[in-house]
Amino acid sequence: MRGVFTREERVVVLFLAVSLLVGSAVVGAGRVFPSAIPDFGGASGRHGQAPEVDQLPTWPVDINTADVTDLVRLPGVGPVRASAIVYRREVRGRYSTLDDLLDIKGIGPVTLDGLRDKATVGGHAASTADSGRTTDASGPVR
Repeated sequence: MRGVFTREERVVVLFLAVSLLVGSAVVGAGRVFPSAIPDFGGASGRHGQAPEVDQLPTWPVDINTADVTDLVRLPGVGPVRASAIVYRREVRGRYSTLDDLLDIKGIGPVTLDGLRDKATVGGHAASTADSGRTTDASGPVR
């Protein structure tokens, strides 16, 4: 006799245990990084309704100060990427150029080009000249 559960029942129990552990990790991450979990209901708690006109972000959005809710409104940025942007900012510090977004999984050159006129770092518009800088051992070359 192999045990109380059949093979299929053991798979279901294992799935439920893993789901419980992952759910606990998400709740724990929400306590440690509360800005990493977006509030899609808004401050008023009206779920499923379009935001008011005054709640929409004005372009450009500063990725060094924007929260997840503002970041998800950028083209090509969903909740997962917005959370990754905020998480990277909290862990590694402020973004120096928009090209730093290439560190985020799922953001490539095409997505980054779509963000250039809608996002900034530090309040100044990021131009294509920012992305043309190279570095050597002594620092940035302009």
